[in-house]
Amino acid sequence: MTHCEVLIVGAGPTGLVLALWLTKLGVHVRIIDKTAEPGTTSRALAIQARTLELYRQLDLADTVVSRGHKVPAINLWVKGEMAARMPFEVVGADLTRFSFLEIFPQDEHERLLVERLEALKVFVERRTELMRFTDNGKGVSACLRGPNGNEGVGGGGSTHRRRARRSGAYQGRGHLGG
Repeated sequence: MTHCEVLIVGAGPTGLVLALWLTKLGVHVRIIDKTAEPGTTSRALAIQARTLELYRQLDLADTVVSRGHKVPAINLWVKGEMAARMPFEVVGADLTRFSFLEIFPQDEHERLLVERLEALKVFVERRTELMRFTDNGKGVSACLRGPNGNEGVGGGGSTHRRRARRSGAYQGRGHLGG
């Protein structure tokens, strides 16, 4: 089996979950984000049943449900009067054990995902930005700008990294310092 390293750009829920899945599959990941810290507000509140089904495979679903708030139904209002009620526990009850809408704010969601990654020794590199990348047909080299403003090349097989190793300038897995 060949070694595969994946650079994930962006430590929002999508990037963090991708990092968890790949790590679970034995793929070494490196996750970067140009922000200094995780989000402190939510751009998304709800998690759907399908996401919880996927999270069940990562041993995350029960934690999300216990930390969040189940919404078993919604009421629809028209001109100040209730027009309809949609019970989620009826919709899909024969398909999933998550037949409800789960309210779990994005900032809390991200914190949970980061905790799980850190338990697996995968850490988000903050204030690190993808500047450009090059695909040479056999691999991809990425130029990153780290928290101290320095730029460096990532990608295990990159020409720049091989030269840096030979000269003694290479200081690990592409860490840019800071």
